[in-house]
Amino acid sequence: MNTINIPDYPLLFRPILKDKVWGGTKLNKVLGKDSESHKVGESWELSGVNGNISIVSNGHLAGLSLNEIIEHQGAFLLGEKVLAEYKGEFPLLFKFIDAAQDLSVQVHPDDTF
Repeated sequence: MNTINIPDYPLLFRPILKDKVWGGTKLNKVLGKDSESHKVGESWELSGVNGNISIVSNGHLAGLSLNEIIEHQGAFLLGEKVLAEYKGEFPLLFKFIDAAQDLSVQVHPDDTF
């Protein structure tokens, strides 16, 4: 694949569903996620996390990973500054959470803290 042309329509990605002991069924019922599980706690909508890279689900880029698109069109998608700062990795994780049980508060401090 020499070049990837970014379409002029929104890219859609396959959700990555995560079962959790505290998960529920609202992601399936309310958002129409395709899972038979009764413990879906998270639906990762857009991810560059190693081992959980999002895959395009629509159009002529269907089947390509987010990383493949960034490899070819990273500056266009992320901007030069973000591309350089994060060394070509997608720096965000978009997800929905269904906590059928109370959860503890979580904090994710940086290494300096």
